[in-house]
Parts: sequence; structure tokens; C-alpha cells
Amino acid sequence: MRIITVMLLALIALISCEIFDLRDTDAPSEEAKWHDFATDLELAVENLEFAYEDSRNVVNYTRIFWEDFRFYFAAQDITDYSTDSEWTSAQEQDMLINLHSHYSKINIELQPLESEDEISSDEAKLYRSYQLTAKPVDPQEAEVLAQGNLELHYRKQYGYWYLYRWYDYRSSDELTWGRLKYENS
Repeated sequence: MRIITVMLLALIALISCEIFDLRDTDAPSEEAKWHDFATDLELAVENLEFAYEDSRNVVNYTRIFWEDFRFYFAAQDITDYSTDSEWTSAQEQDMLINLHSHYSKINIELQPLESEDEISSDEAKLYRSYQLTAKPVDPQEAEVLAQGNLELHYRKQYGYWYLYRWYDYRSSDELTWGRLKYENS
């Protein structure tokens, strides 16, 4: 009899907890922004930004590159910090995975430089200044600011733009994008 009483009390407790009631579903999380078809340069540049700003796009990152892509570090960073002189798309992919494991929020601002972009039907050179801010996962660490100038070379194939060359330039004594990459490789 005592066992039945304990079981009834347990059943009443479970029912009163509303554990078996229907609940509203959680709203689905917003999908990561990404342009599957970068048919114009603006979309191609946005994909570069999206890869850095949303860690879910790490898997898409290598899709923005031409087959023999190269990233070139700022000459001053090579001299002052012994960075590599250039990287391939595979090294870029590894770096971005590490970068997203160290930083919880990354924001990129690109602004056109005074020099005119050079755009033809199947190649383009874009000149931008950049400011990249990154909030570390560890709340004890300070936010990171990288800034400088860059030159992005794109090539068009089958109607889609791919990043072919990326040159990083130091514009001040601040941390550059390339050095931030190198420190997270």
C-alpha cells in the first residue's frame, strides 16, 4: 500500500509540473547571411565580410577564392613581426576557424579609397580602407582593433566573381588585418 501511495504522489507531482503539457516551439534561428551566387562584385565583397562576421560561414569561406588565391602580408609586418610573405586559401581557411574560436563578435567596415577601382568585364581591382573590431571570447581580454588598407583582385568565371589576390597594407602603427590573421594561424 505504501508503494502505491508513493507512486500516486510522484504521479501527481509530475502532472502538476506541467511536464507533459504542450509547449510553443522556439523560433528558428536566423540563417547566416551568404550569397550563393556572387554575380556582381558587391555580393562577392559581402561574402568576404560575412565569412568573418558569422562563424557559421567558415564552411563557405574557401568558396570565395580563385583556385590559386594568394594573400600578401604588409611589407612592414613581414619585417617587423616576421609574418609569412603570402598565404594560400587553405591557410586562410585554417586561420578563420582559429579566429572564430578566439573571438565571439567580429565587425568589418570597408571604405573606398581615393584611388579609383579598376573594373573590366572579367577582372577587378578594388581599393579599400578597413577597420576590423573583434571581441574576444575571454571577457578578461580587451577588444582588438585592426586597421589599414587593402587591395582586392577579383576574377570572373562562369558569371561569378572570385577573389584572386588580396594585398594588405599598413596605414599606421596599428594592428593590420594580416597580422591579426597571422596571430590566429
